[in-house]
Formats: sequence, C-alpha cells, structure tokens
Amino acid sequence: MTRPVRDRRALLGVRRPLRPGAAARRGTVLVLFAVLLFGIFGLFAVVLDFGIVRLTQIQMQTSADVAALDGLGGRDADLSDPAAADLARRQLAALSAALVFDEDGDPTTGPSRFRLGAGPLLRTGVDAPTDFAGGLIVEEGQWIPTLQANVDDNLVSGDLVAGSFLQLDPGNPGRTDWHQEANDYTRLDFAPDAAGGAFLARLRRTPDRQALDNVPGVSSAGPTLPLLFGYASAMRPNEAGAYDIRRDGFTVRATAIADSRRVTATGLATATTRGLAPLEDDAAPGTPRWLSLNADDWDLVPVGSALTLAVDGAGSVVNTSSGLPVGFAAQRDPAANTTNGPAPIGRLGSFLLPQASIALPTSPPAGLTGQVYATVHETDPNTGRFRVLGVVPLRIDGVAAGATLQITCTKLDALIASSSGARSSNATAQPSAADDLVYVDQALVDRPRLYPVLQAPVLAR
Repeated sequence: MTRPVRDRRALLGVRRPLRPGAAARRGTVLVLFAVLLFGIFGLFAVVLDFGIVRLTQIQMQTSADVAALDGLGGRDADLSDPAAADLARRQLAALSAALVFDEDGDPTTGPSRFRLGAGPLLRTGVDAPTDFAGGLIVEEGQWIPTLQANVDDNLVSGDLVAGSFLQLDPGNPGRTDWHQEANDYTRLDFAPDAAGGAFLARLRRTPDRQALDNVPGVSSAGPTLPLLFGYASAMRPNEAGAYDIRRDGFTVRATAIADSRRVTATGLATATTRGLAPLEDDAAPGTPRWLSLNADDWDLVPVGSALTLAVDGAGSVVNTSSGLPVGFAAQRDPAANTTNGPAPIGRLGSFLLPQASIALPTSPPAGLTGQVYATVHETDPNTGRFRVLGVVPLRIDGVAAGATLQITCTKLDALIASSSGARSSNATAQPSAADDLVYVDQALVDRPRLYPVLQAPVLAR
C-alpha cells in the first residue's frame, strides 16, 4: 500500500502563492452583503410603514362609510322637529363610527378583546427629526374616533357635514379633480347645506397644522402614524414651520359621502318598520296587498294636502273628496320571489297586478300608521296592464275599518327613507341581489317625475 505524496512545499512550511487577483477580491462578499442589507432594510421600512398606513386608512374608511349612511338616513326621522332630528342623526353617525370597532355593539362593555380600532396608537420614543437614537416601538392601543356633531354652523371642515352632492361637473363631465379634497377640506363636488340630500363623514389623523382639526363641537383628529423603520432614512429634515414626515408622521384621511337616490325596493310596513301601506292583515303568504296610486291622479294632489281614500272589497281606491278612483289594492306578481327583506314588486318585464278582491280588515292593519309609502303606477298602453313607476311617501292621519277601509292621509314632499328613530325604513335604493328581480320598473327609474318620490341613502364617494 502506497501513501500519497504530500506537497514538498507544505512539508517545508512554504505558502502557496495566491492566484492573480485573489487578494483584490478578499472581503468583497462582506461589502456586498452590507449594501444588500441596507436595501433590504429600506424595502422592509417601506412595507412596514406604508402597510400600517394603508391598513389604518381602510379601517377609517369603513367607519366613515357607516357614519355617512346613518347621518343621511336620519334626516327625515322626525318631520315635526327638524332641528332635533338633525342633532339626533349626527349623534347617531358619531356613535356608529365608534361602534364599527366595538365587538358586541355596546360601548359600555369596556375595551375590545380583539383590539379593534381605526389604526394603532404607536409611540417610538423619537423626539425630533435629528434624533437618531430612537427608542422602543410601543403600541398604546387602537384609536377609536369620537366624531364631533358640527351641528351649529355645519362647517365644511367638520367631521359630519350635511350638504348637496354633484356627481359630475356640469360644464366638464370629464374633469379629473372634481372629487378631490383640498387641504382645507373644501370639495368641488360637495357643498354644505343643512337641509341637503347628501351627508359627508370624515375621519382624520393629522398634526393639525391649519387649526381646522380638533375644534370642539366641529372636528376631531387622532394622532398621526409615526415613521418606524423609515425614521432612520437619509431624508433631510424640513424647516421647523414646514411639514416634516419624520417629526409629524403620516397624515391619514378617510372621507365618505352618502347621497340620496330614488327608492327601487321596499317591503310592507309593520308596527316597527316603515314601508308600503298594508291593506290586509290576513293576506296569504307571498300575496301581500298594499296601496298603489295612479301617477296622473297623484300629480294633481298638492304637497301637504289632506285627502281621504276609501278602499272597497273589490280593491278599488277612491278619493272621497272627488269621488274618483285613484288606485287599487296592489298585489305582487305571483311569479316574483318572496323574501324576508325588501319585497320585490315584479320581475323584469312583468307588471304590477291589481287585486280583484280584498279581504277588508275589521280593524286597521298594524303597519298602517304614521309615515308610510305607496307605489305609483301607470297603465301600459300596449297591454293595458299596470307597471310601477316609483314609491311615494305619505302620512297616515287616521284609519277607520268598516264596509270600506277609510284612510285619511297627507301627501308628503320628497323624503329620505329613515334608517333610525322609532320606526326605521325597509326601503332601499341599492340594486337587487338577483339580476332578474326589480322593484320599480327598471326602465322607468330615472324618468323625470312631477310628484316627489321616496329616496334612500347610498354611498356616492
């Protein structure tokens, strides 16, 4: 067995010379790693800082959406005292914005176990843009908004603003800055108006450099989101009077605008819910009867006028002051699907059916009281059948049951279906969940109306 011959230079302790260029490359891996590590930390800073900002904005937007819808839905909750209704709807909107982050919907039960909120409250221990010593990142909980009512002056910079909304610029529909919000919170598409048909809700986390935030009774603002890894970046600090992201943190805003649109679906009224005026208590399941009025006749009745409608056993509705038929006890298309939510009035391409006979109740139906709705219809010239044009509001002043059902009512102006108060509405302006179901004849929804129609809140922005 032969042993391997070892290198004689190794035996003599002589080092092998380095290959050409090897000395120049020694340590380059460490340099490359340091450069790469700097880039990785920069990327991590972008992901972490902007990820927290984006998550916070989404949570704030969810809260603003709910507040805007509730604020608009309460405008006409109490027609006898508009000022009280305005304050109540703003208080409801503020409460709803906070309850979005409450796990059980009860603000008295203490903090949430699931740490819900409109973004985290973070503290870094860094005091100035030139303070690179830093400190521990401490989470002090979640920010819960406490929106201010802004009820006295309805300022455009407030948390909750009633107003009017315009979807497009009439002079330039393609304008790209139409829906932008300026630093002072003014907008081209929204104008403050205490009695307007739109409602804006705003959440913000800002440093309040314009003295428009945190105004008692008008506006509120949470703390900004501080830079975390991005604090140690190479960004130069701005002057003391200017906004500096390392000193002032990220500003986050969320704005939602709810606008009123024509109602396309509603169900029957009950003792606790506003809806279509019911004309029977013992209607067979799936075949409810409600009040429907001829559109041409309803046009002739001035807003605010009182009239008495008599419903007979044949389902005919007569205005007793004129003695003329003005409508009938409507029946849903038997082919329509029955649901527990808003009741579909018909299917696409079909028409409202008049009820040939009606079982008059011996006492007033439970939902035939206070503010209710009726459908308005027209006769199709080709088929002679009826189709629904829209939903109108009226106030029931008295009901007497007997040989005919006597309904004393008042024609109301255009209202927004209430989402609050003693009786919330089951009307909606949202599209049907099923494509083949329509509540008002879809081809007629946007046709101009002489009479005021019922409207419901939808998110416009």
